Amino acid sequence: MKPRVSWTLLALAGSAAAFHAPQALPRAAWARGSESAALPRRRPPVALAVPSIGAAAVWPVAAASGAVAAAAQLALVARFRRSTDEALSSEPGLRAYRIVAFAFTLLLAIVGSARFFNPATWPADAATAMLQADGTVRFLGAVLFGELLLWDLPCAIWIKKLRRPDLLIHHIGLAIGPALVASRFLPVFYYAWYIGVSETSSVFLAGNDFFAELHDAEADANASSARLPGLARWRDAFQISAAAVFVAVRVVGWAWAVWLLFRDTLAVLPLAASYGVRSFLRLQLAMASGFYCLQL
Repeated sequence: MKPRVSWTLLALAGSAAAFHAPQALPRAAWARGSESAALPRRRPPVALAVPSIGAAAVWPVAAASGAVAAAAQLALVARFRRSTDEALSSEPGLRAYRIVAFAFTLLLAIVGSARFFNPATWPADAATAMLQADGTVRFLGAVLFGELLLWDLPCAIWIKKLRRPDLLIHHIGLAIGPALVASRFLPVFYYAWYIGVSETSSVFLAGNDFFAELHDAEADANASSARLPGLARWRDAFQISAAAVFVAVRVVGWAWAVWLLFRDTLAVLPLAASYGVRSFLRLQLAMASGFYCLQL
């Protein structure tokens, strides 16, 4: 393991252990507003409406997610094959894949962010965050598991440019790890970050891939095409945005989320045996730390 990664994980684990006692997570200022009559009273924020499902709905939602993704892929492929635009028709499967990936990562990012950053529904303490099932997290896990299993992995086998061992291993690990655990076994609050908010960087990456590949295909078809400068601007804009969001979310933000996960997991481990989830709590610590190391 790289030295900087080792020191990062040691710092996260150490600081989390220092705060392992059960405690309430930070609450917003309106929760303390009544303590002083001199302070103006603030209206509590309204909880945003986000999808939430029970355990019985996990498999139907996963099946629907995969079916929608696969149907969109096939419809776009058929459309691009008939297109007179050579840049689109040259690799219709790859073009369709980028568009579907953009749509699904955007959905996960929006729902995950609405759940995670809503102070009105932030968990009151470690036990609430780690031991209570979260219906929105179940939804995120089911959507992710279904599209990975029924659309993403088949595309990675079918489309030549996606047929890479590292991509296959990453998506298989994502499906049987965070997606399945979040949907079926331990749908806890912090997965709203790991499989929701963190997909924000994937949105911009999908946009960059789409316009970069479209630009190259257009250049191959017609090196003097008037579309090339516009496609290059879109490609560069998505590339710059993807880099900035990756640093903010996957490097800085992920470290914060891992620290919160360590802190609250250590706080509830003494209670976890009675809930029968101690092994899953330890597993998700390993998964969060492992994915963070891979990103660095």
